[in-house]
Amino acid sequence: MKNRVAVLLLMAAMIAGTAQAGLFKDSVDLADLGQVDGEALQSLQETEFGVFLAQVRLAAAKAAERRAGGGVKAAKRIVDAEELDLKAATAEIKAAEANEDAQRREEGAVVLAGGQEDLRTAKLLMAWQNQEKEAAQARVGMAKTGVDLAEARRDLARVQLLHQEKAPGAVKYAPAEFEKIVSKRDKEYGKAGRKSETEAGKAAKAKAAWEKVARNEFVPDAE
Repeated sequence: MKNRVAVLLLMAAMIAGTAQAGLFKDSVDLADLGQVDGEALQSLQETEFGVFLAQVRLAAAKAAERRAGGGVKAAKRIVDAEELDLKAATAEIKAAEANEDAQRREEGAVVLAGGQEDLRTAKLLMAWQNQEKEAAQARVGMAKTGVDLAEARRDLARVQLLHQEKAPGAVKYAPAEFEKIVSKRDKEYGKAGRKSETEAGKAAKAKAAWEKVARNEFVPDAE
């Protein structure tokens, strides 16, 4: 049991040393928690582990954001290639007209029409990938506020335990102030979550628009 408490405090110290931790001016000193009985510290496991989970989610969100950026670059290359093909088809038609070659011009016109449709599809693909990147960035923002909220809840739980156990260091912390921080972080997390949902919805619509054209189905122009 005591070994588990030691591991718990070690994890807390490691987390507190990361770039995402220590965001609050009134963070709780682990030395003060050392004044609390080891058995009582067991009650902190959920909130301590909650910070770890939030940081894992943030790392995953950042990885997804990098992948989304790669998708945008790939789509851009496709658009660039289609534009080059379109320019080549246009040049072919002009050459056919200059040589008064009707058959060559007709064949070029068919290629041009296909190129225009391919470019349209490619641009829809890029629009989708751009929106996917926006959605990924919003998820990163949500994950960051998730870390803030988890840290706030962790610190509040620590302070409440110090007061509950009447630890000497408890006088350094006002629970009400930590409760205010939790409330603030909770609102920020909710706002970030709504933004993430909105961006995800836009990405879904952009994907549907691309898929519809990619399947050669008619998509009416926006009025």
